Amino acid sequence: MKVFKKVMAVLIILALVAGWYVTIFGIGDKVGSIKDHMKLGLDLQGGVYVVLEASETDATGAELTELMNQTQAVIEKRVNEMGLTNPIVSIEGENRIRVELPGAEDAESAIETIGKTAQLQFITADGNVILDGGSVKDAGTAINTQGAGYVVTLEFDSQGSAAFEAATQAIVNKQITAAENTGLQADMIGIVLDNELISYPAVSSVISGGSCQIEGNFTQEGASELAALIRGGALPTELTEVQTSIVGPTLGLNSLSESVMAAVIGIILVFLIMLAVYRIMGIASDVALLCYCLIFIWILAGFGTVLTLPGIAGMILSAGMAVDANVIIFARIKEEVRKGKTIRVATTQGYKRALATVIDSQVTTLIASIALYEFGSGDVRGFALTLMIGIILSIFTATVVTNIYLQIFAESKTFGTKKFFGIKMEKPAKTEVKEAVH
Repeated sequence: MKVFKKVMAVLIILALVAGWYVTIFGIGDKVGSIKDHMKLGLDLQGGVYVVLEASETDATGAELTELMNQTQAVIEKRVNEMGLTNPIVSIEGENRIRVELPGAEDAESAIETIGKTAQLQFITADGNVILDGGSVKDAGTAINTQGAGYVVTLEFDSQGSAAFEAATQAIVNKQITAAENTGLQADMIGIVLDNELISYPAVSSVISGGSCQIEGNFTQEGASELAALIRGGALPTELTEVQTSIVGPTLGLNSLSESVMAAVIGIILVFLIMLAVYRIMGIASDVALLCYCLIFIWILAGFGTVLTLPGIAGMILSAGMAVDANVIIFARIKEEVRKGKTIRVATTQGYKRALATVIDSQVTTLIASIALYEFGSGDVRGFALTLMIGIILSIFTATVVTNIYLQIFAESKTFGTKKFFGIKMEKPAKTEVKEAVH
């Protein structure tokens, strides 16, 4: 077991050195540094921030929720086509859409693009328009009873039903000739949203009765997304701009550099304080904190998390909590030593005593951050997400990394002393002895 701990300790150090080198400098052209992988939010990169409100609608409850979901899906599709980096479209409250467009400079153009009513059309292979989104009464999903996956179900009004039946009749009778500009085969019907082909199902028979289904081995998520986009072509409400803000890129870059510098200075100060107060135990804490920071930033980059100022605040706060967990452990170890136990025994028992306290304190904060993420929006959710990740990592580093090095130091003949553990024993109180005169 002792050999295993020493091997793990060496591997952790080697991984830290290699990991931080790659994080800062990268490896040639194949692996870039962390700045090449990290996505920056609106407050760091600059851009346009817009809040739109659904107006003139009587929808409530589940109907309003469905309306906002389909609106969100259409707007997400639009902003993704604007060529911007990391756009964010989220629902705020009951009837508002929040849109963040990092890198956008023209607010009016952005609002015009995302706020217009979706243009949905059904076309044949020769380019003729069969019907538009106004004829679509509903679009949903269902399990494919004759094959794998899901299907998308469509329902038309009377005018749309007649037009769709006539078009499918013409396709079945092979009266349609494919045109090169449509990209469709003669037996296909193209579904076009904002001049982009989003689906092209083939027609195998005449479709009448005002309803049909699109097959294609869809997953549930894929079928739901297509249904939402089709429904979005006939939005029953307009979007009204209620708030607009433009964040300059210079302000964003300054905020990023200042935030990073503040974080680095704060972490360095923490390193020095832990070494000064806890000596050899401070080294264990500093190694754990380096592991924490390294894993944290690569998790954010790996999951494509958009980094914002509140997110940086959440990271720094959770880093402080990680150090706090170590402080609790060290305090328990000192208590055990002052009871007369050896450093090795005190380290084992003090760690066990502190473990429950550390986990309880971290879990309660984790529950609060989950609540913030579920019920918050925008920057609040960014803060909550980084805080959640940080709390989980802080528990891991405190219970695994710190413990490995504490056990190694405690078992060392050189470092396993009260002096290196920063423990000062209280001197016994002096008693005065008075001579009695008889």
